[in-house]
Formats: sequence, structure tokens, C-alpha cells
Amino acid sequence: MPLWERRRSALVLVGLTVFHLLLISLQVPQGTQKSLFEKGVFFLFSPIQRAATLTVRGIGSVWNGYFDLRGVRRENQKLKKENFFLKQDLRFLEDRLQLAQSEAQLKASLAAFEGTIVAARVIGVDSTNPHQSIVIDKGSFDGVAKDMAVCDRNGALVGRTIGPVGFKEAMVQLVTDKDSSVSVKSEVDGLTGAVTGRSTEICDLRYVLASGSGGHIGDELRTTGADRIYPAGIRVGAIQSVEADPATPIFRRIVVKPYFGFDTIDVVAVLTKGPGGGG
Repeated sequence: MPLWERRRSALVLVGLTVFHLLLISLQVPQGTQKSLFEKGVFFLFSPIQRAATLTVRGIGSVWNGYFDLRGVRRENQKLKKENFFLKQDLRFLEDRLQLAQSEAQLKASLAAFEGTIVAARVIGVDSTNPHQSIVIDKGSFDGVAKDMAVCDRNGALVGRTIGPVGFKEAMVQLVTDKDSSVSVKSEVDGLTGAVTGRSTEICDLRYVLASGSGGHIGDELRTTGADRIYPAGIRVGAIQSVEADPATPIFRRIVVKPYFGFDTIDVVAVLTKGPGGGG
């Protein structure tokens, strides 16, 4: 073997020996202190570990925030629904209190509405005239049928369901529709008549004799239940004007402003019991 090859082999052997001794010395414990090797590894990988930890924490925070937000939304929707039913219950309770003449009548009247309110959202309006009908997202699958009274979030009458009723949707004829008719009476003096629509924002109170008494601007009108569609006592609207009708002198021309508005019928209540509701 040539001399230079023997020297190279010797140098490699010495180098490997020194490197091995160096590795052993780096791992020798130094009392309570870390070895040089451990310090080097820590110095090299600690920034990477910290960056990875911050990244994982950030992703976890965003993920938890996302689910927390979804939880808040669900809770908000739940509270809105509870608030809607509380308003309906309060309105019907007030109506029952005003109509009932005895405790027995009050209990019977309130029992008629127990568990009979179906909340629905408006998903469409009549494209030809928005004052004629709307479409809601509840149907026969939810207990909705034809000729059920529909009220807004404040308990004012909106109209009635008309056929055909789908599985998950139904059409509601508004009280402002020209073909709608609701039997009503005045809360002040018992003036009776029928509120019919004009397919506009206002209605007429028809069949009120000119020779009769009662009927003043601002008087509140409520359903009588005589039409067998709308339960008695639901708020319909207020008299806006009273004048003689030149076309039919035997009757008075009374204009009624309905209580419901398109800004309050994004959510409605369908009364599944009572006249016309199967109860």
C-alpha cells in the first residue's frame, strides 16, 4: 500500500475517533445543567417548536371561534323564536281578557289556543300585486290547512290560508285583497260589518247602514267569528274615515286601515285551531 494511502487511512481513523469522543463529551451530564448537545438541539429546534405551537393555537382559536359563533347564531335564532311566541301569547291573552266575562270563559278561551300556533316565514309575495297574497314556508306537513287565520308578530290579522296547501308551503290571502272579506265589529259601540280589501294598503267596511249609529274615526275593529274562518277577537284595523256613499245612499262609506304592515309580516303565526282551523 502506498504511503499516502496509509496516511489518509490513519487521518480518517483519527478524525472519526475525535468526532466520536466529541459526541460522547457533548452528552456527558454537567450536574444540573444540560449537555452541550442538548443545548445545541434546543437552540436549533426551539424557534421551530414555538412557531408550530403558535400556529396550532391560532388555528384552534379560529376553529373554536367559528363554532362559538355558530352557537351564538343558534341561540339568537332560538331567542327570536321564543320572543315571537311570547308576543303572540301576550297578545292573545290580552284579547281573551277583554272578551271573557267570567273566569270559566277565560280558561276555555285560552285553552282553545294552547299549542295551536305555527310560526312561519314569508318566502314570497304576489308578483302582480303584493297586497293580495303571500307565500309562507309551512304547509300540511306542519299542520297547516286551508282557511286558517294568520296573524303578524303583534297579533294583528294578516289574512287566511287558501288552497291548495303544499307539504311545506301555503298561500295566504291578505285582508287587503279585493276578494277578501272579514266579519268585524267595533270595540266602542258594537258596530258590525265586513272588512273587504281594495288590493291596496286600505280596506272598506261594508254593509253599515247610513241610518245606524256608531262608527267613528279611530275606532278599533276586531273579528266576530261569524264567518267561521277567523276566531273572534283578533285585531283587524281602525276606522280611518266615515262619510256618505253617493253610489249606495243606504250604506255609509267607511275606510279602514289594517293594523298589519309589510314590515311586520316577515314572520307570521298560523292559528291551527278555532273556526276554519279544525278546532
